[in-house]
Amino acid sequence: MGKIQRELIEYSGINTCIIKDKQNFNQINIEETFCIPAQKPDMEQINKMRAKGCIVNYEVVKTPVGTSLEGQVITGYKLLVCGKIELKVEYVACDCTQSVHTAHACLPFCAYVVLPKDINPNARLTPNVIIEDIFSEQIDERCIYNNITMMVLVDIC
Repeated sequence: MGKIQRELIEYSGINTCIIKDKQNFNQINIEETFCIPAQKPDMEQINKMRAKGCIVNYEVVKTPVGTSLEGQVITGYKLLVCGKIELKVEYVACDCTQSVHTAHACLPFCAYVVLPKDINPNARLTPNVIIEDIFSEQIDERCIYNNITMMVLVDIC
């Protein structure tokens, strides 16, 4: 996982590797506003934003066969993937000491990946979450807007 610096914020947890096999995937976007817990001091500035994705559960579901309005071929099988993005923000407190604090958030997500129509029922499916980009912006002294772009990939063995 790599680190990217934009303006004054360092983002870590973003994938920097080239993905070679992108046959079974879905790209999703999560937007959310994260507010610092009441027991923490107000924020003057964000220093770092860290993100880590993990899969909680997944299952194969049967779907209709056809072509969607967007042109995607629906094969009759999808992998429904549920997971979470764990966020950790490091910020400078808005007080005379300008101490550094951290706050945590957990963002649930649910996505699907269309599976091949000729998939072996005994195949081993391994879903992965790859964070492609993070954008964070301080709204006020308590809240941060986050936009996370990620890809859910499924390895079929």
